[in-house]
Amino acid sequence: MQRNSTPIVAAALAVALLSTAGAATAAPSVTISSHRSGSVTAGDTTELATGLVGPLRVGIGRGNTAYVSQNFAGKLTSVDRSGTATTLLDRPGIEIGGVSTNKGDVYFTESAGGPMSPDVPFVANVSVLEKGTPRVITDLAALETETNFDADNEYGFQDLPADCTDQLTKQVPADVLPFLLPRGGEVYSHPYATAVSHSGRYVYVADAGANVIWTVDTRRETVDATVLEPVPTPVTPALLASLKAQQGIDLPACVLGLTYNSEPVPTDIEFGPDGLLYLTSLPGVPEDPTLGSVRSFDPASGDVELVVSGLTSPTGLAFDRAGNLFVAELFANRISVIAAGTEEAVPFREVTQPADVEVDGKYLYATTNAVPGEPEAGAPAPAPQGTLERTRLDYDKR
Repeated sequence: MQRNSTPIVAAALAVALLSTAGAATAAPSVTISSHRSGSVTAGDTTELATGLVGPLRVGIGRGNTAYVSQNFAGKLTSVDRSGTATTLLDRPGIEIGGVSTNKGDVYFTESAGGPMSPDVPFVANVSVLEKGTPRVITDLAALETETNFDADNEYGFQDLPADCTDQLTKQVPADVLPFLLPRGGEVYSHPYATAVSHSGRYVYVADAGANVIWTVDTRRETVDATVLEPVPTPVTPALLASLKAQQGIDLPACVLGLTYNSEPVPTDIEFGPDGLLYLTSLPGVPEDPTLGSVRSFDPASGDVELVVSGLTSPTGLAFDRAGNLFVAELFANRISVIAAGTEEAVPFREVTQPADVEVDGKYLYATTNAVPGEPEAGAPAPAPQGTLERTRLDYDKR
């Protein structure tokens, strides 16, 4: 873990100069604690909005109003308690995400371009909607272009013999090979989630492209980057079989017994009851879907600790007032809960592709059907199925 502090303005010109268009288990030393007790179960569920396009993030604001990002449509949408949806921002070609709220303001992220889209201008902003007017807080594309914060991380297969490198080169697709060979982090920022301090001074950003947690000090106009460490994965026969069956990646037997360092890819960030921040981590290409985890982040020291591992594609998390932690496991089609004072994630609700969760009082909000399906050859694109749901939380007080 590394920390770097950079004035927001210092790198403002850089992007203009270089613009590119199973049960999970907890770490034994970490337990989410609470002074309250009692179990929580899912009560009645209400669909508040449907037909959303890639609703990957949701935040709850005043008056039980939900703010949903339609990432793949470039829209920020509000949904009131009765289910009335209103488009607040509509920016075709820009991915809007990273939604959170604080004292009536709505924070969000804007993304476009990057290594996979070199002809698209590189955009990675953290912004805020204040009384209906958007304002950019910081330009992360400029900071990442200037510094490439995870450049010194060691990703890919470690201690790879020369003959195995040759076999990989001959056997795997050319577009996959660069992710397998030893490498550092690339110049890329994809701000994916935000959390705002109560005072509104600090905005914390989980960046799934740069593999950092940004701490934006809006008063001093500085940005602090905490670089997340790679996730080491021993290569086993079971992992090779899974990659071949689920992702079509057929790796040679020479990689058995080696260690593959995945990118950590943080996908959500939220404050916990203990004042620490908690983040979901979904290791990068080639993914073993069960390597997902929840980690804690101390903003004062920059320390990052493992809380729960063995999660399947975790992309969102939220705490209730009792200290229970809910986790959206996107491709496991479930929302799990880690009860306060326990160290195990157990299924809470079976849902289709939950991307994010938020708690507001006695309700759990979730975005579901979050990833649009691919149309069959020659068929029209399917109608958007993204949904915002609200589930009552029922507590059994002991």
